[in-house]
Amino acid sequence: MFSNSDHDFMTENMKISVETLEEKLNEPFFSEFKDIAVDAISKYIDAIKNYEASGVPRDLFSGRDNEAEETIRKHYCEISDGIDRIEIIEVMDALRHSFSCYAYNGLHQLYTRQENECWHPKICLTDVLEPNDIEALPQTITLYRGCDASEFECNSFGQAWTTSLEMAENFAYRTYRSQPWFDVTNRAVLEVSYCKDDVLFSDQSIEYEVVVDVQKLTGVRRRT
Repeated sequence: MFSNSDHDFMTENMKISVETLEEKLNEPFFSEFKDIAVDAISKYIDAIKNYEASGVPRDLFSGRDNEAEETIRKHYCEISDGIDRIEIIEVMDALRHSFSCYAYNGLHQLYTRQENECWHPKICLTDVLEPNDIEALPQTITLYRGCDASEFECNSFGQAWTTSLEMAENFAYRTYRSQPWFDVTNRAVLEVSYCKDDVLFSDQSIEYEVVVDVQKLTGVRRRT
């Protein structure tokens, strides 16, 4: 679906799960717009590469879009003007948001500004993301995750956990109540003990998030 260079950029630089992205673009409802989305992604990547190659440092405090962000915004506006189906716009806008975040401040912005209530490209961290506050964590951490119960049943867990039980309960039972897919009977709070040395990212403000290497998770428990 994607060129080798675009595939590699998303996988290696943006840590996007290209497999799940392709699954989304291959859904029947999106078939008419798949080529448009693939072309847009290629243009977004070219804009980012050209900006990074220019050597112009990212200015995070100017309040103005950089060249790559502006290119992404303009292209999105051009293609969205001709689309009148909200479900298509939602996917296109999620792509715009993700690539704009990366254009603004790289992987840190892309990961920390993910849109969690709607679909967005899945980000899978494989290395430590900086800046972080990992050093402030204890050596052994008790982590919680509010999620679909199928994660526990299938032993297939997401990367984002929290040191706050209250926050995990919010994600499990309250945050997504307005979503059409939400079913409280299928929600769960998980708990695990985890080693600080294996943490990939931590931000102990607001959501008290800790990102884990899921291969290092052992003894995950479902709270009752």
